[in-house]
Amino acid sequence: MTLPNADAALPKLRLTDLKPYLSVILLECTADDPQQAFEQLHRFLREAAGDPGAGDNARLLAAVDLRPGDLGDEVGSVDELGVEQILGIAREVTGTPGWAEPDAGFVDVTNQLSVAVRRRRLVAVYSTFAGDTRISRWLRQEATPFRFVPSDRLTETFRGDGKMLWLRGGQRRPADADAALEDGQYALSAAKVAYLPDDESALLRDLITVSPGSFRVSWKRTSPFAMFLAAVGEVLRTVELALSAEEVPAPRTAEAAVPQVDLGQVRGAYDVLVQVPADADEERAERAELIRSAILDVRGDSGSAQAFVDVGRQGAVAGTLVVKPVEDAGTVRLDVRFSGVPATEGIAREVKEAIADDNLLTVYYESGHLFDGHQVVRRELDSTPYPNLAFEDFSGFAVMKAKPATGEDQAVHHAIATHGDDSLYAWVVRRFGGEWLLCDDGAGEVADFLHLTDDGTLTAIHVSAAHSAGRGRRIAVTPFAQVVSRAVDNIRLLDTESLAERLSAPRIATPAAWHAGNRITSAEFVHQLKARVATDRTRVVLVQPHLLRASHDLARADFAAGRSSRDVCSLTLLDEVLHHARRTVTALWDDLFVIGSE
Repeated sequence: MTLPNADAALPKLRLTDLKPYLSVILLECTADDPQQAFEQLHRFLREAAGDPGAGDNARLLAAVDLRPGDLGDEVGSVDELGVEQILGIAREVTGTPGWAEPDAGFVDVTNQLSVAVRRRRLVAVYSTFAGDTRISRWLRQEATPFRFVPSDRLTETFRGDGKMLWLRGGQRRPADADAALEDGQYALSAAKVAYLPDDESALLRDLITVSPGSFRVSWKRTSPFAMFLAAVGEVLRTVELALSAEEVPAPRTAEAAVPQVDLGQVRGAYDVLVQVPADADEERAERAELIRSAILDVRGDSGSAQAFVDVGRQGAVAGTLVVKPVEDAGTVRLDVRFSGVPATEGIAREVKEAIADDNLLTVYYESGHLFDGHQVVRRELDSTPYPNLAFEDFSGFAVMKAKPATGEDQAVHHAIATHGDDSLYAWVVRRFGGEWLLCDDGAGEVADFLHLTDDGTLTAIHVSAAHSAGRGRRIAVTPFAQVVSRAVDNIRLLDTESLAERLSAPRIATPAAWHAGNRITSAEFVHQLKARVATDRTRVVLVQPHLLRASHDLARADFAAGRSSRDVCSLTLLDEVLHHARRTVTALWDDLFVIGSE
């Protein structure tokens, strides 16, 4: 089957002009005719090339489609290259820059490329416009004749000394990674290894990155294009041999969390976290932030892996999703559906599509399992109590309201702690306003508040609303997800010199600031900030009143007594998340503290 006149109007893409970075997604044909299946892939990539995505317009620039017997310009015949088909499509995307209004006349121009290479039943896809999300969505269609190469075979095919491991839950240095793997709590997400092939003449060697979570192998930029084809050909041959082997090699990390083959053993979902792969593109990172900012209230089934998840925004539930890991196309994906009719369909559908398309959720189960985006693994539960945890009184304040609901940034700053404001921002002013305090709320903020003591101690305060105000609310990790992420992402902004420079040119006319309980100008706060010396302490504080002392203490006692419950599992996971964040913070500053509710 061919695409009649598909590229008739396009100039031929000169392969010798290309020098792509070798980073390819690996697919396995599930149909009887691999050449016919490749034509469906061609149509998919051609359609993707015409979709501008976040841009305004897309224009195809050139294409090439080489079959057995064809001669590529200056790269030789397809047959001699050890592959059977080569497809290339180049396009141009134009759009308005993010910093400009649509009618300002500024235009961003981006040139993008896709190359697909087939060897027998395997295909390697390099693409800067058909990303992981789009390919995953296409593979889930019933008529698609491909699946991802099984992640276990991919992981064990390219072996070597590990130089860096990415574990589901965060990136760690090798020493920390070894400890995490030994306790069985983490699954391998990606590994950079010093690969030494058996064939001494092989081109592909030294540092390569294998990402089972995104079914990808990455190496380095290749030039000339013949080098790219030769290296891709070696990847496909190596994987082909691995797939034909009767037994899967022993895992490279025997202590890592163990894949669960029988999904019937998985039960009792209790929490979810958003995890962004190390090689995530901008689109996936944006979707991850969308999910992090949403309400995600999990209700598991004690007898199965199915879970109901209430989703919404700003304290209001928009709808309920039913999520369940299912086997599909050689991997495990999260099946996501609506339970009933959403109360606010637009918000609920936005969250649903982000979860379903990207496999960004890690789902945790009381049975000791987790779904990590592409597989279900069994993990060992352990808990080291987080040391810097305090509980304070939030009486009289609306714990589900982070800031005054007054709209734009300047209005928020004016309203804090005035005219009956009962938000968590007002609580921060009552708790910390007796010394030096500045609100930095708004786009591009360093933290919600910055606090200074007379001895020079600087504290970045990050605030997050509780997902429930009920006195019987259970422990949950999801309410901490966004505030932990913000705190970790912004720790490099706390250097005194750069922070003072940043605050000296405020984004709004009158940032809210206090000293000794009275309103002051932000310039007065900055003046005090500049008086700090290098030995002064810097801390980070997370305010999240969703965590109740009574629930925490009961779960801690149950864990010590060997009793299991949903709250025990959630507290174990929360300890893990906070310890990981603390390691990141203390690499630069003094410590991380957490405030829950009495």
